[in-house]
Amino acid sequence: MNPPPPLHSVQSPRLGLAIASLVLGILAFLSSFLVVGAFLGLIGLILGVVHVLRRQGRNAMAWTGVVLSVLSIVIGAGFGVIYFKAINSPEFKQAFEAAMSGAGAGAEMNEFEDWKGVAAPDFSVTTLDGNAIKLSELKGKRVVVDFWATWCPPCVKEIPHFIKLRSDSPADELVIVGISSEEVATLKPFVKNKGINYPIASADDLPAPYSDVSSIPTTFFIDRKGVIQEILVGYHDFEKLKEHSLADDFEGEPKPAPSNESTAPETAKPEN
Repeated sequence: MNPPPPLHSVQSPRLGLAIASLVLGILAFLSSFLVVGAFLGLIGLILGVVHVLRRQGRNAMAWTGVVLSVLSIVIGAGFGVIYFKAINSPEFKQAFEAAMSGAGAGAEMNEFEDWKGVAAPDFSVTTLDGNAIKLSELKGKRVVVDFWATWCPPCVKEIPHFIKLRSDSPADELVIVGISSEEVATLKPFVKNKGINYPIASADDLPAPYSDVSSIPTTFFIDRKGVIQEILVGYHDFEKLKEHSLADDFEGEPKPAPSNESTAPETAKPEN
């Protein structure tokens, strides 16, 4: 008669899968609010089922691991669905875009601070309707130049404010111009759908400080004498935009342009 095998050689295989299933089940349950918990639970479930099917004893431990693993998979899958719906919701996308647009707002404002009180460098653009707008020819009117894009939620959120400003203000007192670097073919249907009542142009080769815009929306407020009074970066409500759009003109003599900036020759992007 052969001697019995060592004790550890009998118990280790029996306990190995059961212990692994239990440990993974516990870890999976504790991290079930994360998607990774479902993956740990899946492994724990497989190991626990394999142990039970082998009928090697210690099934209570394995079944505990299986139950915890199943719960973790269900909870993890539920959180996964919630996460997926959340990141694909319009609200999340809007908040994300707003955060991205405003991420550099502080540095942007510091950079543009030196341009306040400076005579606005001239530029010419061609609107979607084929009309040419030359900034220097708008002296005597307050001018709002808004840099925006159709894909930018904060920019789109501001559009109704500009539409209302345009409707409420005489054309010979306030001019609003929206400038996007997108193609005309993209802008035209968007403008029509939104009912935008102020000129929109496609341009991406303008002099400083307009060429320095890196966060949108960025809006320049220029007084009747052609002086840059204010530059706002990021979304602002109607009252804030109205305040700067209809403010009193800049007092005193315009400041010289920042010496470290160079104003490129004015250019216009022709309509496609």
